[in-house]
Amino acid sequence: MNLLKNISRFFSSQKDIDKNAYWVITKCNRCGEIIKSRIDLYNDLSIDYDDPGKNPVYFCRKTLMGKGHCFQRIEVKLIFDSSRKLIDREITGGKFIDEEEVNI
Repeated sequence: MNLLKNISRFFSSQKDIDKNAYWVITKCNRCGEIIKSRIDLYNDLSIDYDDPGKNPVYFCRKTLMGKGHCFQRIEVKLIFDSSRKLIDREITGGKFIDEEEVNI
């Protein structure tokens, strides 16, 4: 049975595995450490019913901390539309960076 699972992993792409995830990449303002965190779009989001007549939106709040000697907390707030597409994001204690900046 493990052989079949390994073969299936070999032929499936990483994007198929993570289609239900949103990745957040941040850089700490204090020490400059890059922190990458995964948001599960079907388990980590909370629904917000503030506007009764409109489609509901989802939000996620995460507190991130690096692995180094700096214990600065980075607060991330993400807001998604009803189809779980990112529409707004806020951060304190750090800044958002792109995947391309990580590889530089």
